[in-house]
Amino acid sequence: MIRLLEHEGKAILRQAGIAVPLGGLYRSLPSDLSGPVVVKAQVFAGGRGKAGGIRFADDCAVAVEMANEIAIRPLNGQPVEDVYVEQRLDIAHEFYVAALVDRDIGVPTLLVCAEGGVDIEDVAPNRILRQAVDPLIGLQPFMVNRLVRALALEGPIATAFGDILRQLYAALVSQDAELIEINPLLLTKDGALIAADAKVLLDEDAAFRHPGRRAVPTGTEFELASRKLGVIGVETGPKHGVTAIMNGAGLTMATLDEVVALGGTMSGVVELHGATAHGPDRIADVIRLVHDVLDPAVIMLNVHFQFRNLATIAEGIVAALQRVPGLTADRLVLRLRGEKEDEARRILAAHHCDMLSDFGEACVLAVRRAGQI
Repeated sequence: MIRLLEHEGKAILRQAGIAVPLGGLYRSLPSDLSGPVVVKAQVFAGGRGKAGGIRFADDCAVAVEMANEIAIRPLNGQPVEDVYVEQRLDIAHEFYVAALVDRDIGVPTLLVCAEGGVDIEDVAPNRILRQAVDPLIGLQPFMVNRLVRALALEGPIATAFGDILRQLYAALVSQDAELIEINPLLLTKDGALIAADAKVLLDEDAAFRHPGRRAVPTGTEFELASRKLGVIGVETGPKHGVTAIMNGAGLTMATLDEVVALGGTMSGVVELHGATAHGPDRIADVIRLVHDVLDPAVIMLNVHFQFRNLATIAEGIVAALQRVPGLTADRLVLRLRGEKEDEARRILAAHHCDMLSDFGEACVLAVRRAGQI
């Protein structure tokens, strides 16, 4: 998943035809921006307003001074990527609208609520209206009408609100987005509907269809570093537990479930995702990353290959033992099955590493060596 900054999300809304306030990054403000403005930290973290990342200024000169202050300080533990300044609007009402891919039902869904501008999680579920959309038939007029009527909108505002729902759905599809959220969608005192904020999450796997788009993947330090190595790493719990390196999503989930069922704590999991094709050095790099960032009590390699060479894994383990300070054989639990199994066993035995065959035995040993049973 890739998360966009607010001003990047608003660029997508603008491209879709949805009105956004006049504004720009504080170092290059539009010449026609004047009067009262809002100064917003651009950061990959929530709660900007409560943390002092959203301020109000009477003119652009004061706004730039505020922006310089905001830009140099982390916000909620995250570096401020930039500062956005935009026109302050006269608000008559705030709505919440969103288009997302609902993983529970497997289809795109529109959400609307008459209570915008607040944490949507705090709104009673019965106050949020949902409309699922079959992607094979697309968004139909009756679906839009249902949502508009639920908000008791009439006349030009109802028409404009319906247009925004259609534009939002079209943007979700065309941008390969997971979520496009407008909170709040402002109704101004002069009757205009304008998106005052934008939260956009994109499908990382579809990034190849959008060349040149700046986007930053979300995740912890460990998860982002894992991507650079071509593996899928997920930080699952506190440090100093068990971290398991495996191949295949099914084996990954089975290992996590078994370790937890035995009373163990998982610090993280890594799915090799073809990393063995890059040779032993890549395996060693993955082990180093796990060791240095998650600092687990035990690193468990649970690999079952049908076609690839286990000797590559064994050579990578040996390389890690030689290169990673503080990594010793007693902190490793190795369960390797598949092609070249005997060769892998010989490589590891020469460096005083035991290689197991039984899945359950390996999980028990990992939890025991972590001191959790």
